[in-house]
Amino acid sequence: MRVAMLVPVALLSASGVEAQTPPMPGAATFVSRCAGCHGTTGNGGELGPAITARVPARTDQELTTLLHDGLPASGMPSFATLTSPEAADLIGYLRTLRPQNGSGPERAQVTVAGGAALEGLVMNRSASDMQLLGGDRRMHLLRKNGNQYRRVTSQADWPSYNGDTKGSRYSPLAAINRGNVASLAPKWMFSLPNTSRLQVTPIVAEGVMYVTAANECYALDAGSGREIWHYQRPRT
Repeated sequence: MRVAMLVPVALLSASGVEAQTPPMPGAATFVSRCAGCHGTTGNGGELGPAITARVPARTDQELTTLLHDGLPASGMPSFATLTSPEAADLIGYLRTLRPQNGSGPERAQVTVAGGAALEGLVMNRSASDMQLLGGDRRMHLLRKNGNQYRRVTSQADWPSYNGDTKGSRYSPLAAINRGNVASLAPKWMFSLPNTSRLQVTPIVAEGVMYVTAANECYALDAGSGREIWHYQRPRT
């Protein structure tokens, strides 16, 4: 009876070992080099901040440079001794980490008109448009066109308070004139919360409109009014 009872237990134990998923490449390096500061899930620890939302915003090359050089001013050491394969495996593992709420920045590759591929960090996406921070660190405003996307931008930028460095506040655009100005109507509206009054001229560059209030800034898709990002710091 004793042998008959031991055999099934041994079989179950062996089956359990075989069913285990092998650790991902880079996991051991993360545990030994990163988890002590950033936590075992990358969501922050006693000595370092959460990195689950920061990693997607950087390209592989930027992360490679960051690992090699570190951030001495912020207390992050250099990992210059990592070999290229070790660094690549670690970066691959870092991209699997997710915030505690289960959602996080998404990277995507899309095909734009003409057949070119564009890859980057998805800032916003809907059925008809997308705002993508590309690997070139530029914001790409995209509109859905069948199975592809087409890039959009502003016909003319308004890069300063007065429009240009001359301070003329003159726009070369001629679509609005005396004959049709009376028929203009709002296309979209964006409300800034917790702001009673604004006395500011929005800035537009490459189709992105920047609107500021005290100690905060909103970046909007100038064509649709969709919020791309919002930055705020406490007032002092």
